[in-house]
Amino acid sequence: MKDRNRRILLGAFAIACVVALGGFYLKPSQGVCVKRNMMFWRTDVHATQLRDNVYMLSVYGTDLINGNTVALIGDEGVLLVDPGHPEMMRKQRAALPAMRDSRVRFVINSHAHPDHACANGALFDEGAIIVGHSSIRKFYEASDWAPPRRPGDTPQMSYDDEMTLRFDGEQVRLIHPPRAHTEGDTITLFQRANVIHTGDLFVNASWPYMGGSSIDGYIVAHEILLRHSDDKTLIVPGHGPLARRADVEKSLQRMREARRRVAALIGQGLTVEQVVARRPLEDLDPFFGDPANRREITMS
Repeated sequence: MKDRNRRILLGAFAIACVVALGGFYLKPSQGVCVKRNMMFWRTDVHATQLRDNVYMLSVYGTDLINGNTVALIGDEGVLLVDPGHPEMMRKQRAALPAMRDSRVRFVINSHAHPDHACANGALFDEGAIIVGHSSIRKFYEASDWAPPRRPGDTPQMSYDDEMTLRFDGEQVRLIHPPRAHTEGDTITLFQRANVIHTGDLFVNASWPYMGGSSIDGYIVAHEILLRHSDDKTLIVPGHGPLARRADVEKSLQRMREARRRVAALIGQGLTVEQVVARRPLEDLDPFFGDPANRREITMS
């Protein structure tokens, strides 16, 4: 009975999130990893210098859903977190400043979804080492989301709980939380720069994609993000604008309240359909498209 209630809770929450989003999150489709032409040529990549040699790469210009990328550049080459689609690699490189060695040495995957990790194989072919949680290989073998696995798609360097890479004077710490967005989520901490890449564990000014996810895992992941951040931390979400610790706190409060409301309705014996019909999350909807939710983040 307890397991059944948890499944109903997650299902109701996921559907309510999709309704609240109004279709903002669509599963990616065509290209190397997708099934319809998404007009990659219409996109634009913007690079924001966060601190030191750490940059955030964001994509604009079409219905393309490409996760936010972080680039650490230096004399040793480039380390990327979530390069996204291979069709975007040329524009990402053009957006970064000129560098002595532009070769991508390491690619870290926050998880295996194509909008974050489809470029793995292409970058592996260029000599990059792919790094991610050990369960990513299982994702490619079992998931309907994943395309047929190619050489280099899955990590050559994997971990289970935590690991630290040292690259160009920076300690890059990888932390695996309990299952949240996927089974293979990774939080990436750039400790010297005080920058965190969250993957889809945190999506700024929007509900995250909840299909197959765990609301309880999201709450724990938010708590981990808060434990490893302070008021000066720059937080790169899986999607959406650059964030600060206060944005994660706001998202955590919204998650907790959403869980409480949906659980209360299920406790009354309502079905998933009846819960959704009540629109219990409508006033919590962060509504990504509202300019009032966008604000400038200073890099001090």
